[in-house]
Amino acid sequence: MNAKYILTGLCLTLCVASCNVLEQTPESNFTPENFYRNADDAKAAVSSVYDLMNTAEMYNQIVWILQDQATDDSEWGGGRSTANQAKNDLDKYTFTPATSTFQSLWTATYRAINRANTVISRVPNVTMDTDLKNRLIAEAKFMRGFYYFNLVRLFGGVPLVTKETTSLNDLAVARASADEVYQQVIQDFTEAEAVLPATYGAGDRGRATKGAAKAFLAKVYLTRQEWPKASAKAKEVMDMGVYDLWANYADVFAIANKNGKEAIFEVQALGGGVGEGSFMQGYMRPNFDRVNGVSGFGDDPVTENLYRAYRADDKRRNINLRLYTATGTPAAPASVAFPCYVYKYLDPTATANGEGSNNFPVLRYADVVLMYAEALNEQAAASTEAYANVNRIRSRAGIPNLTPNLTQAQFRDSLLLERRLELAFEGHRWFDLSRRKKLIEALKIQNPSIKVEEYHYLYPIPQTERDSNPKLSQNPGY
Repeated sequence: MNAKYILTGLCLTLCVASCNVLEQTPESNFTPENFYRNADDAKAAVSSVYDLMNTAEMYNQIVWILQDQATDDSEWGGGRSTANQAKNDLDKYTFTPATSTFQSLWTATYRAINRANTVISRVPNVTMDTDLKNRLIAEAKFMRGFYYFNLVRLFGGVPLVTKETTSLNDLAVARASADEVYQQVIQDFTEAEAVLPATYGAGDRGRATKGAAKAFLAKVYLTRQEWPKASAKAKEVMDMGVYDLWANYADVFAIANKNGKEAIFEVQALGGGVGEGSFMQGYMRPNFDRVNGVSGFGDDPVTENLYRAYRADDKRRNINLRLYTATGTPAAPASVAFPCYVYKYLDPTATANGEGSNNFPVLRYADVVLMYAEALNEQAAASTEAYANVNRIRSRAGIPNLTPNLTQAQFRDSLLLERRLELAFEGHRWFDLSRRKKLIEALKIQNPSIKVEEYHYLYPIPQTERDSNPKLSQNPGY
């Protein structure tokens, strides 16, 4: 696969665009009867499960919009355009079930889940090498767990579909409970963990690994506050000997280091006009900063609240963010009150906004180190090992060790801040604030005019889905 997922025809089966709306336009002429013939077909089908991550409906835009623009890290206004209603509604918490962002993500995610279900159903019958077959099925299970993990954190209980959709019958599925979805996620990651390899050769880097399955299990347990399980799984990842921190924080995001020693799971991107590039370097760069003659869009504009959260000597600040001025080069418009933007995904070689070669770091080793420290602190305050691991992250950033002898609550808050600074604009902030019930507090500090309510700890079920499926209930408050 190596930095490029192969898009196969989704009509390897009759595919649903979501759990209840059938997509009736075939994406190819393949059918289940004439496609699943050999190992190459099986590998292509698995690659199609990954492929939807690198689309605007997922990690090429919407996932990080939900994670950033709806938090204290990013805010529209202050002299910037607020013409994009859906993004502005997320930013100001005026969104509704009809906001298009939710429908786009929901639809793409269930398309990907159905692709995974199809692989799990069809590949066992393909005549091919047994070890490769088992690995491909494990990859599909990993990806199904991954997609459901995103859905359950964003929406709570969702329709749980684990079988290939092959007909128009019984498309309306009620929501499972959040616990039921989590149990499926844990099962999928656990079964994948048992089979997936620790590493791949150069041609297959970017695929799910044993370490990725362990790391996501750690994150699941952390989210569910199952602290001993979270620390145990994180420690298993750390003890594998596969991953490590780069010595310099900037090296994490260097395009030459894609899928390197700190990468556990990344969305693959390949610029060069093949339709597999990243839009991050274009979306996040402001329109007054042109690269190879191309203007950016200025998505995820950075709040002063986040910028000031970094110490001046924190090496991460000027790698993650860039604060422009009206007199600098390029010059920011004087009308923009605080012209700060995301800088970590710049690709100076990109010839178009969608031609970045920057992978998106869904989960990296520094995250595992911080998860381990968090889980240890929840089991025993002032844990020496918890301190040591947070200080590994701080040392690389060039800042002093964490204040000693913190209470458990103080350490918890310091850890949440450390995650904010280390993992800025990597798709974690909303999840972290949500699982720690800090969303209301954080937004109130950043902008008291934004009214966040308790029900905002879950996003609304898309209205289009409920219109099509009478069995879908809505989250309270919407």
